[in-house]
Amino acid sequence: MTHSLKKFALILLGSCLLCFPVSQLAAQEISIRNNLAYDATGTPNLGLEFQVGDHVSVGVNGGFKSWPRFLAWESNETENPTHWRHYLVAPEARYYFNQVFKGAFVGMDFIYTHFNVGNVKFPLGLYPEVQDNRDQGSYWAGGAFLGYAWWPWQHWRLELAGGAAVGLAAYDRYNCEHCGTKVAEERKVAVMPQVGVNIAYNPVARDKRKLRGRTFEKTDTITVLTPPVAFVVNLQPVEGPQTVGDRLAQEKRWVLPISQYRPMDYLTRPGKDSVMHVVFPVNSSELIQDYPVAGSGNYTQNSQVLDDIQQTIEQIRDDKSTSELLVSVVGLASIEGPRKTNETLSARRAQAVADYLADKTSISRKSFETVAKGEAWDWFKDQLESISDGDEAFDGEQVQWLMNLVNNVQDPDERERLLRADTALYQKVLAHLMGDQRNAGYIRVYYNNYPDPATEKLNGAIYELLKAKKYHKAVKEIKADAAVMDLVQRDPEAANAYGVALYFVALDNHDDASEQEAIALLQKAAGQGSVAAEQNLKGIETYGPARKEYEAWKELMN
Repeated sequence: MTHSLKKFALILLGSCLLCFPVSQLAAQEISIRNNLAYDATGTPNLGLEFQVGDHVSVGVNGGFKSWPRFLAWESNETENPTHWRHYLVAPEARYYFNQVFKGAFVGMDFIYTHFNVGNVKFPLGLYPEVQDNRDQGSYWAGGAFLGYAWWPWQHWRLELAGGAAVGLAAYDRYNCEHCGTKVAEERKVAVMPQVGVNIAYNPVARDKRKLRGRTFEKTDTITVLTPPVAFVVNLQPVEGPQTVGDRLAQEKRWVLPISQYRPMDYLTRPGKDSVMHVVFPVNSSELIQDYPVAGSGNYTQNSQVLDDIQQTIEQIRDDKSTSELLVSVVGLASIEGPRKTNETLSARRAQAVADYLADKTSISRKSFETVAKGEAWDWFKDQLESISDGDEAFDGEQVQWLMNLVNNVQDPDERERLLRADTALYQKVLAHLMGDQRNAGYIRVYYNNYPDPATEKLNGAIYELLKAKKYHKAVKEIKADAAVMDLVQRDPEAANAYGVALYFVALDNHDDASEQEAIALLQKAAGQGSVAAEQNLKGIETYGPARKEYEAWKELMN
């Protein structure tokens, strides 16, 4: 039977491996059982069962009997001529109507057994042919059963089950129970009854399973539950109340927080970048307010642009929340003429805009940044990239030549010389691409705000209390400061912070009303876009029931 033992072990191991990965889909619980009815045939057996859902389990049963008579040490063939060796493997799945490992259940299984049996009288007249012959072969079958399980003790269960299996039996028949000549080869459909009188052991005790199902009973043996681990609280900094600068930044692309400052080292056409744009007469740095600009983007007169910038600067200047103001002005010149001349011209143009705005707004000239960008080659390149294939003024070959000129010739004076050499193309560029690009100034306004005291307090001391899990003190600090409470009503991240603190205080105080208030506050914050509040609500969904379960267990045990 050495070969049979190896085969049995391989089949049993394979069945266990099929069951085990499925059992990882749920919080795994395992049960180990022995079928006493199977023991009565002299066959040692063992079953494993894994929970994979609230009502579903999978498992495998196995039995192995390598000796011919009932007892392993019984060898007298004269007194007991029976011969029965076999092994069996049966993977199964069960559905419990109440909960897994408890109450009524139904199941299905697949059975494989290899047998060598002769001179055996089975009860109820089953398999009469083996009373006078010996059959050796295999049996494959599928079965169904029903049963009932209950818990007499903390870790031990009893099960009663019954059913039947139908399958194919393939075996050789011999005329002697121990040896003899093969007299037939049989293949037939056979029915096998299934009877289970099982005693099972569960590592998870009955009381703990009852607590998980939220039904509590005191028993002689107490299973201790540990407090659930609280979820990680998610907090995000509070931005604070909106200032004049914040409002203007939402309305005007060229107004930005100073934290977003970046040098205007690459300039594109007006309307594509977050800048304001004024123009100058050819080869001049005189800022004329009503200078007309043919084909400009958003603004056609300098007076409209300058008035808008002036009013914006004055609004930010007069706001008591503003701590810093920076006006960045970049001067440009056309790509015509000597490079050094154009660099000087662009510097004078930037300074002209800064001087005008400084005089009009009465802010310090230290609040202005002026940059001489020189010739507007960046703008020119941006114009070339935007020319479509169907443009009537330029064909694809001309555009490609101009792009190569900008990208590959480093000296601006040499670029201009090569461009002027093609008179016809140069005239096209002047007519179609220069426009107001030839004479420009760029303006952008940056601002910074004084810290809001309530925001600073919430982001600082109160957040530190929350991170230290000092929720009672955090709630007390928030409620004591009217400005912070006002911030809670206006800002979703502030509402998230207060909601989390209030939730844990409500749990400690067993205050259901405050708990619902806290959850409503978090839901409101999540609805206003707070991702942190949304994550905290997900944590509460898991932690809340577990915490209440633990509290109920503590009350029961007391």
